[in-house]
Amino acid sequence: MKFVLFTLFLCGFVLEINAGRGFQKPKKPRSFGGIKTVVACEGSEAHLSCVHEDIFVISATYGRSNRMTCSVGIPAEQTKNTDCATKAESVFQKCEGRSTCNVFASSSVFGDPCVGTYKYLDVIYLCLIFIQMKFVLFTLFLCGFILEINGKSSSGAWLPEEKSLVACEGTVARLHCEEGQAIYVTSATYGRSNRLTCYVGIPAEQTKNTDCATRAESVFQKCEGETMCTVYASSSVFGDPCVGTYKYLEVIYLCEIPFATE
Repeated sequence: MKFVLFTLFLCGFVLEINAGRGFQKPKKPRSFGGIKTVVACEGSEAHLSCVHEDIFVISATYGRSNRMTCSVGIPAEQTKNTDCATKAESVFQKCEGRSTCNVFASSSVFGDPCVGTYKYLDVIYLCLIFIQMKFVLFTLFLCGFILEINGKSSSGAWLPEEKSLVACEGTVARLHCEEGQAIYVTSATYGRSNRLTCYVGIPAEQTKNTDCATRAESVFQKCEGETMCTVYASSSVFGDPCVGTYKYLEVIYLCEIPFATE
């Protein structure tokens, strides 16, 4: 933990130096959020969102790199090809510099890198202010280098990555962390807060109520501290906060290294 705190302090110090001496200070606050990931199964939409900041796409691929992601209800034959991916160039073109962005996960958008395989769009991005992009990128590189050095010489407690997932009603949400890490749920809701999530093939009447949500308490109870966890997105599990509305489960979680106990 000490090396993480030290690195955060050093990164902030470098950011302040670069902002104050190497570049003209911006008129609005300088900040950037943590790394975010979003996965959209083929035929659905990926929703990228930053509050009062801009989207900076780190990585965007369309295809399949594992058998577990977007596999519920899909024939095994359509998930066996895990060496199938193409750079989702239009995500960079469409989303960079915007505060919100929706991208349809479809071969009609990105082309089909593997015919017959059920694919998904996988996006990793940052939320930051594009003013002074150069000093932010330089500092991110420097911080990553410092973390790499410190990580190899310490207990290996890395900064947690924020992950998000959505499971449409009637499907299964799969939370997953690397070996040696544990799930820490920061938010879990079941219901509907917008019309665009989980709407493909659903009558408009069933998506118009966007003020419908309940805390998905069982996600916290079932998944906290686990490495892997599956939760069924259903009113039979969470109750029905809005009868007649097609709902979805939305979870935001971190992968953290548990504190060692002596």
